[in-house]
Amino acid sequence: MAKVKKFIFPGTTLLISLYISVLFTFGIIFGYITTLLFHKKIVEKGKLKPIFLKIGRWKIHLHHWLMGVSVISAFWLMGWFPLIPKFCLGALGGLVFHDIYSDREWYKIIVRK
Repeated sequence: MAKVKKFIFPGTTLLISLYISVLFTFGIIFGYITTLLFHKKIVEKGKLKPIFLKIGRWKIHLHHWLMGVSVISAFWLMGWFPLIPKFCLGALGGLVFHDIYSDREWYKIIVRK
């Protein structure tokens, strides 16, 4: 099943994004590869630690998928969504896709200390 997920999920994402726009698709590919390289060169080598907000007995982990979704949502709520180039929206989508696809604990946002 894991092999099917490794093929179906990215393939479906790229086909849907091609339907939206070629620039959006290139943005997704660019965002994913850039995030992948950044993660391997900076985060995995310990040069940058994950971002946690400490609130009482709880820690909130700001995954990069959460930050990407927050930026996209902010653009939409402020009415700027149509003004943002599709390539940039795709790059943010690639950032979100990288974390959800590659991090096994992407869903763990709030954890107890």
